[in-house]
Amino acid sequence: MPDVDYSRGNYAALPSDDTDLEFIFNGNEYQDVKYEDNVYVAQTAYTQNAVFLFKKQFTDDVSAPTATWIGRTTLAPSSSTVYLQVYNRTSGLWETVDSDNTTAADTKFTLTAVISHGLSNYFDINNFIAFRVYQLDA
Repeated sequence: MPDVDYSRGNYAALPSDDTDLEFIFNGNEYQDVKYEDNVYVAQTAYTQNAVFLFKKQFTDDVSAPTATWIGRTTLAPSSSTVYLQVYNRTSGLWETVDSDNTTAADTKFTLTAVISHGLSNYFDINNFIAFRVYQLDA
């Protein structure tokens, strides 16, 4: 079983859980996001939410997991906020852990999540945690 599972899609309403999105990353897309080298995977979303879902497997369910997203958007976050969320399996809700509402369009920026408490709420039975990044193209 791989230690990551990435997918993407565009949605009028945000998905309510961490089910894979409509486009599963292919081998080239995994390589495009593996390194911080200014190569990105694109997702269009005319008047919808552009959504990326990142599931990562951790070695245990007691160490504080972190996630970092580095990217850029053609629609400025200053016009439409970009959110990084983590899926809480206990509540069944997505929780915002970071966001950007100041960066200009086509400018690289970073979102970071550090989950340090209530860890059992986030891990699934195989120690995967789901994060998503999204922006509404309004």
